[in-house]
Amino acid sequence: MTASPSLRVLALAGTLVLGLSTLPLPAAAADGGVAWSVQTADNANGTGRANFSYDVEPGAVVTDTMVVVNTGTEPLPLAVYAADAFTAPSGEIDVLVDGAPSLGAGTWVAVPPTALQLAPGESADVAFTITVPADARPGDHAAGIVTSLTSQDASSTLSVDRRLGTRINLRVAGELTPAAAVTGVTASYEGSWNPFDSGRLIVRYSLENTGNTRLTGLETVTTSGLAGVLSTTTTPTQVTEIIPASTIDMEREMPAFSLGWITGTLTIAPAGVGLGAGAVSEVVTDFAIPAVPWSLYGLIALVAGAAVAIALVVRRSMRRRDAGRPAADAQAV
Repeated sequence: MTASPSLRVLALAGTLVLGLSTLPLPAAAADGGVAWSVQTADNANGTGRANFSYDVEPGAVVTDTMVVVNTGTEPLPLAVYAADAFTAPSGEIDVLVDGAPSLGAGTWVAVPPTALQLAPGESADVAFTITVPADARPGDHAAGIVTSLTSQDASSTLSVDRRLGTRINLRVAGELTPAAAVTGVTASYEGSWNPFDSGRLIVRYSLENTGNTRLTGLETVTTSGLAGVLSTTTTPTQVTEIIPASTIDMEREMPAFSLGWITGTLTIAPAGVGLGAGAVSEVVTDFAIPAVPWSLYGLIALVAGAAVAIALVVRRSMRRRDAGRPAADAQAV
């Protein structure tokens, strides 16, 4: 199974922000004299692990340990809890806020020490137990084990919730069925002020993991103008990892030349994460939009207008010259 990096959490004024970090362990949070780190313990389950990841059978029981260290200069009163993890619409890995009811793997994790008191420099081993239900569905399940410090913001009535945790990935044995769905595809065009430069095509859509494995994949967008001219295809872009039952909102921007209309195709080639997950059939969605390059049309109109004006001036000049010829000829006779 592919290991994912540590999951780091920072919540300010009651708003949770949680993301995957590729930084080496331990993950750490710091704010002045308040700082702490969390990391996986080295034991029979593995050493130097980026997070907690297990292949399990239904009904299995797993015990493991997370190490929490007060790396700051202030005493730390930390709450400890487990919760469901999911992929947020922004593409970051998130967990339910403490108090929000978990319905999935967060309910499988028991963390006996629900609170820690750590002096500066002190560490604690947080043991936890995962009990997989006997009827657990096959595939991937995600949770997070979180440490939280809540304090009052002196400048407002809002509380500040700083949280730091580590992700738990569980793959339950059984048939793996990765699947994806694309919805809400829209496209818009923004022309350039420079008539000789390309405009911008912006494609937005939602990608849902409808299977039972973590999902990633490659995205490409192919566009063409009227009669198939000015065709382009983007370099394949890696899609962020999506936990089952999660949906991410995507936005892609690319240069596009247009003479008034753009047709395009969004292609997602999904792939399950981890050994045995397998590939998924491509998801292909077509779109078409008006894309008027007003600056180019304005330049053409300006040039055409100038040409007409020049032609009129030349014509009038020729008429005046022709009108003056008879009088000149009569005087010569």
